[in-house]
Amino acid sequence: MSATPKAYHSSRLAAWFAPKQISRIAVAEVTGFMLLLLLVCALLEPDDPFLLNRPFPWLWLGPLVLALRYGTLAAFGAVGLLVLMWFLLPLAGMGGGAFPASFFLGGLILTLLAGEFSDVWTTRLRRVAEVNAYLGERLDSLTRRHYLLRLSHERLEQELLVKPMTLRDALQRLRKLIVHDGEAHTLPHAQEFLHLLSQSCQLEVACLHVLKDGVPVATPVASIGETSEFDAEDPLLQFALQQRQLSHVQTHGLPTENSRYLVVAPLTGSGGDLIGLLVVERLPFLSLNEETLRFLAVLLGYYADGVQLGPAVRAVTATTPDCPLLFAGELARLHRIQQDVGIQSILTALVVAPGLHQGDIVQETLRQSRQLDVIWEFSEGGQRYILTLMPLHGEAALSGYLLRTERWLHDVFGLRDFVEAGVAPHSANIGSTPPPELLADLLRRCRRGSANTGDNAGDSA
Repeated sequence: MSATPKAYHSSRLAAWFAPKQISRIAVAEVTGFMLLLLLVCALLEPDDPFLLNRPFPWLWLGPLVLALRYGTLAAFGAVGLLVLMWFLLPLAGMGGGAFPASFFLGGLILTLLAGEFSDVWTTRLRRVAEVNAYLGERLDSLTRRHYLLRLSHERLEQELLVKPMTLRDALQRLRKLIVHDGEAHTLPHAQEFLHLLSQSCQLEVACLHVLKDGVPVATPVASIGETSEFDAEDPLLQFALQQRQLSHVQTHGLPTENSRYLVVAPLTGSGGDLIGLLVVERLPFLSLNEETLRFLAVLLGYYADGVQLGPAVRAVTATTPDCPLLFAGELARLHRIQQDVGIQSILTALVVAPGLHQGDIVQETLRQSRQLDVIWEFSEGGQRYILTLMPLHGEAALSGYLLRTERWLHDVFGLRDFVEAGVAPHSANIGSTPPPELLADLLRRCRRGSANTGDNAGDSA
């Protein structure tokens, strides 16, 4: 029976060689490393500190390693230091002689090649990290919504008995208030949100605080019950801020249990940004259980997501009021990613004209959508509109999407192309213009009823 292969773990030495961004620490590291290297060589060979007479140019291993670690700028800096020290060391009685131009030129070319290699892979790693961060945000958001849906179903009967609306309706109303709030607030509608938490999780005494430079402001923006004076040095509060997660008096790893708070929960969105802090002083004994705490964490994450996406979503819904909040939020996220790292995403639209197969075509289009796509489907003037966000994909994915759609139109309905099916495709490149103008322009082109399939590239915004 063969042994299971062990997972590969990168060593610290390999991690040190990994490309890094240039910074002040990097400048100090390059300077110190090169001076230390020259000092060692000078101690070993006072008459030949640059090791010119050795069979192999060992001195260039230092600039090569720094170029691999920090890129082209580090390569220039390391070589510049060597050239400078060539003229300074003779003043200390070491080295000297004619300047070896070929020696330094060859070393410069070698380090520049390594630096260019490092720059290319640094850019690639940054793009991959941004893609992974976006997928992580989507996964976190989906996990919270799925867990919230499960809890809503489990509590539906109890909620209907004690509340005039379901928890899901209350959350939808709260998110609409956040999105359509005309003024800028750090924690918009904080009092209404805290009342929702008190009803859902039976909070008796609690307050919400905003953060300024990572420190909670003593005066709360919302409170319920008779709250006492805020204690910024409370051990449970400090522990929750340090761990950036919901903590309570029985949390494992809490250094001390001497806290007058029962629960402290940072408000953290899917992107990991900390925007506020919930402090709970009193709640019923039976409510301090794992289910209630997990439910509270989901509600806080849901609210934080709405706050972070609020300004961008408000700008979209101001120009397109019927746009779903989830669709507008994803459009704003993809626009930010394209602006930050240049990863392209596509917004497509299929306009299905009235006809015998209109409903079937719409249902089949929705069924054929990929898991990562976000879809907005609506009707207007007898026509059906299907808008699809295709995250992290460019023109090649768009061409494949259109070819695949035409293929199943032929296979399922026997229609040769989009024209015969009464389907008009349109598209726009996300990031070329701000999301509100991009979506409004695409809808204007859709309403003009263009059926020319060739405008997908020519009309891309």
